[in-house]
Amino acid sequence: ARAQYQNMTNMELIALLLQQEMDVKKQRAETEVQVALLEKREAELKKMKVQVRDLEDYIDKLLVRIMEQTPTLLQVRARPK
Repeated sequence: ARAQYQNMTNMELIALLLQQEMDVKKQRAETEVQVALLEKREAELKKMKVQVRDLEDYIDKLLVRIMEQTPTLLQVRARPK
């Protein structure tokens, strides 16, 4: 690998370094975008988990009220054949 650099001029070496620096900056920018998207998704997921928990609580309370007031609604009737 060292031999290929020995044959390059200073200008070529500088150009190569600048290109590599640009590539690194581009990768860093892309990574930052991905991190931002991931954080957004995590926030959405957190919100959804809260909504699911609220729905589960609501269903539990509803079920308790039905069991207390009209338990026959919960009976499974045999289907006619």
